[in-house]
Amino acid sequence: MLESHYAAMAAAWLIGLAVWLVISHRLDAVWSPLEQDFERPWVEFAFSLIAAVGILCMGQLWSHGIRLPESGRFGPLLAALNQVLIFLPILLLLMMRDQSWKTAWLPDGRIGVRIGVGLLVAGIATTAYSFLRADAAPPLKLMANIFQFQHIDEFVQVLLEDITIAIVFVRLSAATHAYRATIVVAVLFAAGHLPAMLNQGATLLEVAQLVRDAGLGIAVILVLRRSSDVLWFCFLRFAMDMTQFTVVNDVRL
Repeated sequence: MLESHYAAMAAAWLIGLAVWLVISHRLDAVWSPLEQDFERPWVEFAFSLIAAVGILCMGQLWSHGIRLPESGRFGPLLAALNQVLIFLPILLLLMMRDQSWKTAWLPDGRIGVRIGVGLLVAGIATTAYSFLRADAAPPLKLMANIFQFQHIDEFVQVLLEDITIAIVFVRLSAATHAYRATIVVAVLFAAGHLPAMLNQGATLLEVAQLVRDAGLGIAVILVLRRSSDVLWFCFLRFAMDMTQFTVVNDVRL
């Protein structure tokens, strides 16, 4: 049993990725890597960065209270809509550049299968986390607390973040070597854990362990690149991200 949340989460991540690899081998017709060429890839990458800056600006508006009210019966839905508004710059980018949603790793077809596999993988990874983490909540309780209507805004946020990462990655990998793009995005993946660690009073040594998370990020990006599909992946990432709110013998989400 592991005392550390991050160690248990990292192990659960790897188990989830391995499960998807096994399933995708049996369903090889569902997923195939996307090799995308752009006429001016560096220009497209620059536009994606501008859109990412736009997301940060929209996030600042949200932080300063310029947003739809997120209270009441429909609070979670309004909060989810706020997330859509925050990420609107990256969504508008595809429309303005007249580019396919496939370049955001959102291929069409077999949506039910992809969602079903995503839920299955997320469930297995969450179960693994429950068994690996010392005194963690039982699997069903953990999943029941994660997959709730009140967390729809967090799910939408995760999905839109994954779409953003895909858009930036696809354009960067078209402009340079795909493995360089993998390292860059993996570093960003690791840095994404920093706020939660600081909020939980992480030590300097624990923060230094983000190098480990960068390694996990490389594994994540390599698998995600192989699928070129964020739809199944967002369920796994959502479940793993939500485990950061789990405390010993209690689930406070």
